[in-house]
Amino acid sequence: MAYVTDYQKCKCGAVTLFFDNGADTSMYQETFDKMNIDLSEANEMPQSYCCNHCVNRWGIDLCECGSGERVGECECGSHKPMQQFGEKFDSFRRVLENFSRVAYG
Repeated sequence: MAYVTDYQKCKCGAVTLFFDNGADTSMYQETFDKMNIDLSEANEMPQSYCCNHCVNRWGIDLCECGSGERVGECECGSHKPMQQFGEKFDSFRRVLENFSRVAYG
């Protein structure tokens, strides 16, 4: 299991966690608060003014389609998140999947 080495809060209100396996995971502050993650051993990085959550629309609580809408509340109908907690995010694979869905239905 990967552990959190660093974390950063963004001006947009999101929190991004950085893991020892090279992964990073972003989420709304309210999602983070519900998870009760112990950050006592993690390094707090300076506040960001743009993050994957607000710029790239990646997060464990954002829809997989890339709309930036919350999981389960998106008009695309998906109930899957863009990211999985603590796993490296393969943005190239995600772009191909979304393109295929749009192009080929």
